[in-house]
Amino acid sequence: MSDPVLETRWLMALQGSIPAPVVVSPSLMIFNVLDATIDSPRIKARCLSPSGDWVQVQHNGNWKLDVRLLMEADDGSPIYIHYNGVLRMNPELAARLGRGEELAGDEAYFRSAPYFQTSSEKYGWLNGILAIGKIRSFGGGKVVYDIFEVL
Repeated sequence: MSDPVLETRWLMALQGSIPAPVVVSPSLMIFNVLDATIDSPRIKARCLSPSGDWVQVQHNGNWKLDVRLLMEADDGSPIYIHYNGVLRMNPELAARLGRGEELAGDEAYFRSAPYFQTSSEKYGWLNGILAIGKIRSFGGGKVVYDIFEVL
């Protein structure tokens, strides 16, 4: 028997600018996402308000993400994206992010599982896929994910 394989294909880049979070408590930070875009050959979209990221900081320092984005495709179609994710945090990464440094994707385990919802006929195919996001870069007020469709 051969080893199991999970096939994916690159779907899009999701990038955004994020201001400093509102720190509600030591275990909850809320990022107001003001600017984000999707870019790929199949879809281009921009972020609308309200959009944000609710980060639960676990006892071990890891971040659990709860992101909700309202996007508008270039033809005006609304697309809702919801994803959970995890950033494995350690004191070194926390210090670097605190100094405003940008982390490359290979420096941190930062993954997400986006789901899409739209009533658009053109983009309705998004409703029927499972996707995985892998961070390309994070920090300094910016985030860039590569999002892959699981085949």
